[in-house]
Amino acid sequence: MKRVPLWLTIVPLVLGGAVYWQFWSGWRDTLRRDLVVVMPGVPVAIGGFPYRLEADIASPRFALTGPVRLTATAAQALANRNPWQRDLTVVRTERPEASVTVGALPGAVVRATAATSVTSIHFVGSSIARLSTVATVLHATTGLFAAPVAAATFEVHLRETLARSNEAWSATPPQQAQVVLRGTGVRFGSGAPLTFDFDAGITAAARLRDLADWAAAGTVEIHAATLSDASGEVARLAASAVVVRGTLRLTGTITTVCPAAVAAAFAGIAPPPESRRRNPIRLAFAGLPGAFTVAAPAADAPTAVRAQLPPCPRLS
Repeated sequence: MKRVPLWLTIVPLVLGGAVYWQFWSGWRDTLRRDLVVVMPGVPVAIGGFPYRLEADIASPRFALTGPVRLTATAAQALANRNPWQRDLTVVRTERPEASVTVGALPGAVVRATAATSVTSIHFVGSSIARLSTVATVLHATTGLFAAPVAAATFEVHLRETLARSNEAWSATPPQQAQVVLRGTGVRFGSGAPLTFDFDAGITAAARLRDLADWAAAGTVEIHAATLSDASGEVARLAASAVVVRGTLRLTGTITTVCPAAVAAAFAGIAPPPESRRRNPIRLAFAGLPGAFTVAAPAADAPTAVRAQLPPCPRLS
């Protein structure tokens, strides 16, 4: 039996590896160009051959100008991408900091820091179709309310929905984007740790590209914002936000088993001792960021309580 020379097995492997290296090098250069576009002047080292692309970025800084202004920095970042999958990039950061401001709208400001974060960015062409971030040990402030926010973990998910509905009879424009938030161990000011869930749609007559066009007729429809603890749901908010004379105005309802705790949170005072109601009570609220008012419960609202459950938690 004739033996196959060793070089006949090695040469194809070497040639194949060289060809793949050329492809990988091209994908590496594409990632470098993409990063330079969003972070000009920041040094980037890229490795990960052969299975992935991994960019090590020291002291990254990203800035977005325009109607929505975003500044993001971190002590360190790692950007990962499959070599052949340019539409998805995952970025891991250490000690990230971010600041977001929406035009000149009072209250539409968020500043946050975290211990770590993981962000996935899905592109369709040159546009971001979905952005998801999971942060740990978050600390944030916002103009929507006075108390700072802390969370053990906090998730932010943004995606375009591109007019999922377009009912001609509706006075509300079709939804163009969705915002989903979720936090665990969330504390508002001096409040108890809670689980926070938030789902909202941003409506507009056309795709979201101009803040002025959105402010003229668009809305933010908060479908549900809930606070829960180990004993169950404490409060659920549904509301609509519009721009009135350059300021966000919210109108909605809060369904809660702890009406005194909710009223105290809006007033910025310590709540009185309160047991959870057996039947939830619906409260109306309205106002501008930092100046919300909550209506008192109806005179005939049920008052039976569930004494076997822990007392109502402090919400702020």
